[in-house]
Amino acid sequence: MGERPDADESTTRRRLLGAAGAGLATALAGCGAVVDVDRRTETERRSVDPSSVSTLAVTDVSGDVAFRAESRDDVAVVVRKHALGGVSFDDLDATVRTADDRLEVTTDEPQVVGLGGGRIDIEVHAPPSLAVDELRTVDGDVRAESVPDGATLTTTDGDVSVSDARGDVRAESRDGDVLVDGTEGTVSATTVDGDIRVQNPGRVDALRTRDGDVVADVPAAASDAVVASTDGDLLLRLGDDLSAALTARTDDGEFAVSGGGSAFNVRERTESRLRATVNGGDAAMTARTRDGDVTIRA
Repeated sequence: MGERPDADESTTRRRLLGAAGAGLATALAGCGAVVDVDRRTETERRSVDPSSVSTLAVTDVSGDVAFRAESRDDVAVVVRKHALGGVSFDDLDATVRTADDRLEVTTDEPQVVGLGGGRIDIEVHAPPSLAVDELRTVDGDVRAESVPDGATLTTTDGDVSVSDARGDVRAESRDGDVLVDGTEGTVSATTVDGDIRVQNPGRVDALRTRDGDVVADVPAAASDAVVASTDGDLLLRLGDDLSAALTARTDDGEFAVSGGGSAFNVRERTESRLRATVNGGDAAMTARTRDGDVTIRA
C-alpha cells in the first residue's frame, strides 16, 4: 500500500482558512497585486460549575474539538475564534449552556459569499466526573484524552484520536484517520478515507474503512465483530485470551499468519479465504478486504 500523508499535512489541507487564503491569492495573482490577508485570532474562556452538569455534548462546531479530563474545580471551555478578511469576531459566536444537567456547546459562523470566512475551535477541560456524550465537528479534528466514560467522536472532514479512555468509544470520520490508544471499553471506528489504528482496547466491535489500512490489537471481540477495508491492508494482533471463530477474506491479496501455537487452529486456507479457531472459541469474527493483504499475529 502507498504511504498516506502525515496527520499535520492532512490537517493543513482541510483548514477552511487555508483554503480561503489560497483562493484569495489565486484570484489576485492575475492582477499582479501583493495583498496581506487579514487573519486574526481571539480566545475566550468560560467556566462552568461541574456540580450543575453531569454530561457534555459538543456539536455543530466548525473547527477542531479537543477534550481532556483532569483534576480541577471547574469545567473550562476555551473558545478560539479565527477570522479572515472582513469577518468580525462578533460574527463568530459560541454558545455554552446548561440544559437540565447537560452541558451543551455549539458554534455559529457567518455564511460568507466572496472573500473572507472564519471558524471556531473548542477546547474543554473537565473533571473526571463529567461524562462525555458526543464531540462533533463538521470540519476539523477531534481529540480526546482521558475520556471518563463512553463517548461518540465524529467529524466530517478531519482526524479522530482518543487516548486513555475509560468506557466505550465510537469514532467516525468521512475523510481522515482514526486512532484509539487505550480504552477499557469496546471500540467501534469508521472512516471512508483514512487509516484506523487501535491500540490497547478492552474489546473490538467494528472497524471499517473504505480506503485505508486497519491495524488493531484484538484482546477480545464482540459477537459478530468485523474488521474491514475496501482498499487497504489489515493487521490484527490477537490477544492471548481472545476466544473466537475467525474468518478472513481477501479478493486481491495474501495471508500471513505468525505465532499462536496450538491456540490458533487453521481450519481452512485458500487463496481468498482463511478460517481458524482462536482458543477454541465459536463467537464469529470477520476480517475482510477487497484489495489488500491480511496479516494475523496470534
